Amino acid sequence: MKNLNARPTAGMPVPLWTHHREATLNWLALGLLLAAWNVVDDGGSAKRRPESLRGYSTVSVRAVARNVAS
Repeated sequence: MKNLNARPTAGMPVPLWTHHREATLNWLALGLLLAAWNVVDDGGSAKRRPESLRGYSTVSVRAVARNVAS
């Protein structure tokens, strides 16, 4: 008789599936931690947007490069 409440495991044994899932979640958590650390660690060292481009919500790299060069 089939167990209808079982989660799909893609043919892997249950212990292997749980370890694989745990490893994936650990990598995801590490990525989120590094992203948060990167945001906090800026410390104001990033250059501010040039005055002529501050009115725009998004600015392309090309526009910034063109503005800085001129």
